[in-house]
Amino acid sequence: MFGFDVYRFPLGGDTASAVNAPARTHVFSIEGEHDSHGMVARGTTFIWVMDRHANAAEVIAVESGTRVNTVQLSGPLSDDPAPDLVDIAPAGDRLFVALRGPTPLSGDPHIATGNTPGLGIIDLANGGRTGVLKAIVRVTNVDDTGVERADAHTVRVRRINR
Repeated sequence: MFGFDVYRFPLGGDTASAVNAPARTHVFSIEGEHDSHGMVARGTTFIWVMDRHANAAEVIAVESGTRVNTVQLSGPLSDDPAPDLVDIAPAGDRLFVALRGPTPLSGDPHIATGNTPGLGIIDLANGGRTGVLKAIVRVTNVDDTGVERADAHTVRVRRINR
């Protein structure tokens, strides 16, 4: 069993005078076959938590700390995308998520394995409460023995002013 917890940490306060101060707040837990990796804020309203084992994203309301949605990412584009680290577009309307490959370069293979190495593009709707995996930009790195070695593990979005 795996599962994961999500905590809220204060952004201010005196952290030098006491251990683990200011205290964290427990926000969300899920038990069973789950494996959280990437998290990203959609403004100040929602946090998206990628669950690569469940091929889903948990959407948590920032203010209340409650789960408001589970977005299934497996479907017509991939039956096992294994979403990992994630970032948000500057406009706040899309998420870009690294999708793991069949031969993980790191991590426990049964949890870190996906079948669609590349970049997933999630279109957000309802202010970030919902979304859909709209496209996948696949990457490949087949070795001399025919084994796919591509394993996208991270993504970072940056604004370029021209």
